[in-house]
Amino acid sequence: MSVTGHYAELSPATLPDHDLSRMLLDNLATGVFGIDRAGRFTFLNQAAIRLFGFATPEAVLGKESHSLTCHANDLGIRYHESDCPIYRVMSTGKPLESGTDSFRRVDGSPFFAQVHAAPLRDSQGEVCGAVVAIEDITDRLFRERTLAQYKAVFEAARDAIVLHDQRVIVHCNPSSVALFGAQAPTDLIGRHPGGCSPEFQPDGRLSREAVNAYTKQALAEGSVAYEWLCQALDGRTFPSEVMLSRVDLPEGPILQAVIRDITDRQVAEQALRRSESELAAAQEIAQLGNWAWDIASGTIAWSDEVYRIFGVQPANFSPNYSDFLRFVHPSDRERITTAIDHALSGPGDYDLEHRILRADGSQRTIHQRGRIVRDPTGRPARMRGTVQDVTERRALEDQLRYERDLGERVLEGLPAIFFLLDAGGRPIRWNRNLETVIGVPADGIGGHRAIECVEPGDRHRVAAAIQKTLNEGSGDVEAGLVSRNGWPIPYYFTGNRVELANEVFLVGFGVDLSERRRLELELERQASHDRLTGLYNRWKFEEALNLETERARRYRTEFSLVMFDIDWFKEVNDTYGHDVGDAVLRKMAEVVGQQIRRTDILARWGGEEFMILLSETGLEHATHLAEATRVRVAQADFPGPGQLTISLGVTQYLQGETISTLLKRVDKAMYQAKERGRDCTVAA
Repeated sequence: MSVTGHYAELSPATLPDHDLSRMLLDNLATGVFGIDRAGRFTFLNQAAIRLFGFATPEAVLGKESHSLTCHANDLGIRYHESDCPIYRVMSTGKPLESGTDSFRRVDGSPFFAQVHAAPLRDSQGEVCGAVVAIEDITDRLFRERTLAQYKAVFEAARDAIVLHDQRVIVHCNPSSVALFGAQAPTDLIGRHPGGCSPEFQPDGRLSREAVNAYTKQALAEGSVAYEWLCQALDGRTFPSEVMLSRVDLPEGPILQAVIRDITDRQVAEQALRRSESELAAAQEIAQLGNWAWDIASGTIAWSDEVYRIFGVQPANFSPNYSDFLRFVHPSDRERITTAIDHALSGPGDYDLEHRILRADGSQRTIHQRGRIVRDPTGRPARMRGTVQDVTERRALEDQLRYERDLGERVLEGLPAIFFLLDAGGRPIRWNRNLETVIGVPADGIGGHRAIECVEPGDRHRVAAAIQKTLNEGSGDVEAGLVSRNGWPIPYYFTGNRVELANEVFLVGFGVDLSERRRLELELERQASHDRLTGLYNRWKFEEALNLETERARRYRTEFSLVMFDIDWFKEVNDTYGHDVGDAVLRKMAEVVGQQIRRTDILARWGGEEFMILLSETGLEHATHLAEATRVRVAQADFPGPGQLTISLGVTQYLQGETISTLLKRVDKAMYQAKERGRDCTVAA
């Protein structure tokens, strides 16, 4: 019997010797199990036990397989027994050739599997069960998806990507073909990795030897980046930068080279270097004007740059000391004259910044230096100096100061917490939010390790996340931050590595997840509760019923179901409207909810139908509780019609029966109550 190919219909006569069959099954890598017509396990091989995480085959033999394996489609939606492909094999007698579905292990972890199933027939040819082969393909699906994503990136990448196995190029992308002037990938595949290069590199090394050295380094260290002189197929050479990385495959490592033409960048860098050299010379002359003041005559000589700074033309203006003072901003004039007078009578130098008003009315800021030149008698004869327009520099400094202050205010105003850690994981900067949340003043945070602020149970993970961020550049982690009252608050932390003054730091933010967790719980509640009545919905009730059924089978306990609906409910809607009908349903949930025990589960089954799960309750006691509920409802006052009645069906779970059979019996009992005139209870 093949467990990975197509299944033929099997009968006991076609099976080999029992011991031989068991040996063959237990040595298969594929999981194989059998079920009877009720869906109960009849056998499992070792691979199936491991796949589902069962302790032993004896722990599940004879138990219903569908609920234990949580069989669902590839979207994760659980099959009802009537829709289950494996159960359909038994109902139709036709094998399931192949299917991809999802299952869950005992610990709740999901996996995708490829499923084959074939019916088993008894000696009379009747279907008595099914044999199922199941293979975990989760890793294969992940690898296929990852490979497809990599292939898309590989083909669409603007950079050239070349794969080689240390000896020859084995693959390349379309950008590689264009970069090296090839007609097709086959023009490059098969060449030595250094074959698309001139014989020698600019530093004198043989290209092939240098490639081999970089290959060894990449294999040893994981990756290496370098600049390289490439050669196209037409003989043209061009500079490039290469990132060579090791890629580990099952069959062994290969090398991936990402190649980028940097011709334009080098041209721009060379032009920039020339420009910087010329600019340095120009700055020495053009950005700094000079002047000379003859104190005796009062005349001043300006260089062309000074005229430009003051916004006047040399041909139209002959400056003197009084003219100069008229350019000075009125608010700065006294400061200027005081500095000059002090220089004339004292040490002979001054150095200050002040504002001027140009001829066109615009304002500039200048940095002015002056020095006294004295005659042989020591009296001031001339003053020489320089003028530099620092308006843009001052504006930039003001802008930087503003941005720094703004950054500080932004960090302090963030709803998140901010922190900067050193390489040892110690906070060296943070915002007030962190102090507020943990209730520790600034002097109590500095010098301690950041993980000391985290819930003890999360410290190992947070320490690992900090180290990962410092090593790899970024990281994130969810953890509890111990608040000022001692309770942990869930936070989502993100961090990035930064380098400042040749030192490594971690800059991070933390976002309070409390509201998100609350919303998640609310969404979970909404998914499991009826929005109108607040009771369990049908899906949640079926989940509880599955658990109760499993408990009853395992411990041979008893439980019962009560199903009821509101008599003549359509007339309520037709007479009073759907708003009143909704109010009646809410009132019904309230009345019955007060009547049942705390251990019972009340759910809205659909429309005006309700279901009650009575654990540890036999049929007689369940009928008594149902009848008491009927009486309580009949005595209640409902909006609109006032008095209402209900029809109830009661049944007890029978050992070994399916949930489907149990639900059919209680449904039938309820409809018998309606056929008997309504407002009564029928036990079945």
